[in-house]
Amino acid sequence: MSMPTRQILRSLLGTLGLLALCCLEGTTQTPTSSAAPLNTVWSADEWARARTFSPLRPLPADPTNALADNGQAARLGHRLFFDARLSPSGIACVTCHIPERGFSDGLAVPNTLAPLHRNTMTILNVGYYRWLTWDGSRDSLWHQAIAPIENPKEMGSSRLYVVRTVMQHYGAELRQLSTLPEGWEALWPTLPVSGQPGEVAFDTLPLAQQEAVNRVLSLILKCIAAYERQVVSAPAPFDRYVAGEVTALSVAAQRGFQHFLRLECDACHSTPLFSDDQFHNLGLPPLPEPDPGRAEALPRLQASPWRGTGVYADGPSAVRVEKYPVGKALLGSFRTPSLRELATTAPYGHNGTIATLEDWLEHYITVTASPPATMLGTLDPVLEPVVMSAQEKQDMLAFLLSLSSPYTSPWTQPPGTP
Repeated sequence: MSMPTRQILRSLLGTLGLLALCCLEGTTQTPTSSAAPLNTVWSADEWARARTFSPLRPLPADPTNALADNGQAARLGHRLFFDARLSPSGIACVTCHIPERGFSDGLAVPNTLAPLHRNTMTILNVGYYRWLTWDGSRDSLWHQAIAPIENPKEMGSSRLYVVRTVMQHYGAELRQLSTLPEGWEALWPTLPVSGQPGEVAFDTLPLAQQEAVNRVLSLILKCIAAYERQVVSAPAPFDRYVAGEVTALSVAAQRGFQHFLRLECDACHSTPLFSDDQFHNLGLPPLPEPDPGRAEALPRLQASPWRGTGVYADGPSAVRVEKYPVGKALLGSFRTPSLRELATTAPYGHNGTIATLEDWLEHYITVTASPPATMLGTLDPVLEPVVMSAQEKQDMLAFLLSLSSPYTSPWTQPPGTP
């Protein structure tokens, strides 16, 4: 891709990011000053661009989840997230999304009931994303939560097991949040202990009972999503510096931001999330197994009854996934991860093959010249050769680490369970 083309692309992405952010409501981080600190190495243009990355904007609304911003639902979701009773294996959401590890697990790929093939993504700031998971196969937080629950390699649970467990321990709270299906109180104690689609215990239930189970399950998933929306980064050193705290950012980190702009990393790592929420092929090796990524995910999303335009969405006004093209151009493409909270979320990459931030920089330096022979698809054309001196690498690392901050909110602590 030519430099003028990349510059046009960068400008377009920045404009789209700003337009999207203008549509959000509420408040998250508030800048304290628009003046440049005295100890700055940034130009006026660099300062203007820095302010497009900070502060984090208010969370976007989720029209598919009527409980998205319901405090009572978030408190229930908090307990459900930490509750190992939701699976017969004793595995909870928090088993892989560990607060002390930035709500990831520190492993290349998780190995709960069996090894998986993708790195555990953090849930920090997950409420900002349009697409969920590495391949974007889920289009809402509550839609995302069903997969690990019923995956025999992850939690090894089922929708029947979950709805029975939640009714037993949290039934009163669930009733306060929504009207449950007609006849539910008499039905749920009689349901099989466990079962999901494709299993006899669920498939032999009358269709009306299957639908009732799915409706209650969707309510449970939406409570978990309401909790996950509360898990938002605190202002990082970069944010505090942009807001006017003159000692918050080292000169090395300031130079690192300049390198970030010079190398046009913001072509993909844009907006205050430092992510364009889109999908790119970065030429990672197909380990531990070949993974088609976005190319395979879109058909599954389009067919899912849990999608944002499906029957379980409260207000099905999500962007229609039916219009998105499916083709070879998406093969091996994965969602751009945020650069926030990198200090606690190693290893990196969709398959966890990048152990350190230093390794990430080396990957970008070498991949355009020698992409892995076994990679799926073709390298994203936005990638161009990167040249960095040893000092520039250290500056870039300082900048990347300045996007992390301690997260000590009560939402990270285990709640009491009834």
